[in-house]
Amino acid sequence: MVSREKQLRRASTILATASLLLLTVSFVFLLDEPDPASRIGRHLIAGSLANAALAVMLLVVAVIPLRRGERWTFWVFLLLCLLYGIPVFVIDMIFVPTENLAHTLLPQGIGLLAIVVGLLFTFRGLFGKNHE
Repeated sequence: MVSREKQLRRASTILATASLLLLTVSFVFLLDEPDPASRIGRHLIAGSLANAALAVMLLVVAVIPLRRGERWTFWVFLLLCLLYGIPVFVIDMIFVPTENLAHTLLPQGIGLLAIVVGLLFTFRGLFGKNHE
């Protein structure tokens, strides 16, 4: 049986990697150098900054409190995946132009998959039997 600490270390590594993948999406938003003087450009820049801030916060949560075994970290990742990750992925899948689809969806899709795997390890490490 894998120890609680090992489960949490694995979960932390996977979720930290997923957070870094989410951070790469922020750079994708800026590839076409949006014009901050235009409405769409401002929204792309704002979305990029918001996404980057969320990714950095998730990275910190994955590396520090999750490794310490704080249970609230599971719910943070789960809620953000359900309320932000999946809806943004679906919206991008529907509305991103075909020429930008691969480099927009690939990091998001891999990141979401990594979050699901990380959440499984997190759940087992935090809520599995033989754990407090």
